[in-house]
Amino acid sequence: MDIHQFLELFVGRWRSQRSDHQFGEGNGSDARSLIEITALELDDPELIAICEKHDVDPNLAIHPMKFSWEEESLSSNKPKGNVLFVPIPNDVATPQKGSILSGQNKGLYELGSDESLAIQTLTAQGAIEERIWYGNPNLRFRVATLLQKNNSQDPRVQRSTFYSEIRSAMPKA
Repeated sequence: MDIHQFLELFVGRWRSQRSDHQFGEGNGSDARSLIEITALELDDPELIAICEKHDVDPNLAIHPMKFSWEEESLSSNKPKGNVLFVPIPNDVATPQKGSILSGQNKGLYELGSDESLAIQTLTAQGAIEERIWYGNPNLRFRVATLLQKNNSQDPRVQRSTFYSEIRSAMPKA
């Protein structure tokens, strides 16, 4: 699978089950969400704005998308949000490596020979490392690890999150 095929599989509606653990605090949580991922056109105003912010030509983007999510909960407080996901390959000949523009951050991505996508995003507090892979086209897994800098400059794991996601609807035509 190449990067184009991998990213094309993102689009659609997904039901997500999340389990996370905060190290050192001895607690964890589980949550369910509905995620809607839509493809963006290269002339989309939000895409152009994020590319301008990072001084990148929007025409270099491959399979830009918008992620929207809402947690499923019995309470009236249902966290929700959205973010753009804009892959920019290092060059056209090797699109499996590049940058990801997303909200306030810019990260790096690489599609490995094992057909998993690794994303690393640096933050002021440390880094977020994420790995995404498919069990089949309608079953996706993600692991996200939040690494926090400490005094010795060796990052330590602060939080680890596992997601299993099942596609509940194909992309809209």
